[in-house]
Amino acid sequence: MGLLFAIAVVYFSAKSEKILCWWGVVPIFFGEILRVWAAGYIRKNKVLAILGPYRHVRNPLYAGSFLIGAGFGILSSNFIILALIIIIFLLIYTLQINSEEKELAKIFGEKYINYKKNVGRWIPRWKPYNNENEKFDIKLAIFKNKEYNSILGCIGIILLVLILRE
Repeated sequence: MGLLFAIAVVYFSAKSEKILCWWGVVPIFFGEILRVWAAGYIRKNKVLAILGPYRHVRNPLYAGSFLIGAGFGILSSNFIILALIIIIFLLIYTLQINSEEKELAKIFGEKYINYKKNVGRWIPRWKPYNNENEKFDIKLAIFKNKEYNSILGCIGIILLVLILRE
């Protein structure tokens, strides 16, 4: 399904004469920054991620993906594409998150349940959840958690739109 949206985004973006469509790059950029930041703290099923952006929101990877998707919807200059991206994203990721939360509760027990009570799923809290510190690990983010895929995909689609618009 992601491939179909990518094709639609490229098609409509390349056809658009609207300069406002380039505002879509802003949420794409910040979404990717959020994803990389989050990926630098996640050690799947080994350590409960409660540091970095996880101190503010439980699902920063998905929040970053949402920003990226919305940015591509804006880039397409097509309200229907934007609305479909948002609706389908929220439906699919809500189901995914429900499943992951059950698994996290099994793995981490009371620690996860307490975290879940104090940190929002989508809406960030301004005051950090805890005061623990751990360094951000760029190698963990880019290579182990494979954020290079998302970075290269975003850059590739934007470059393709630029080439097709010329």
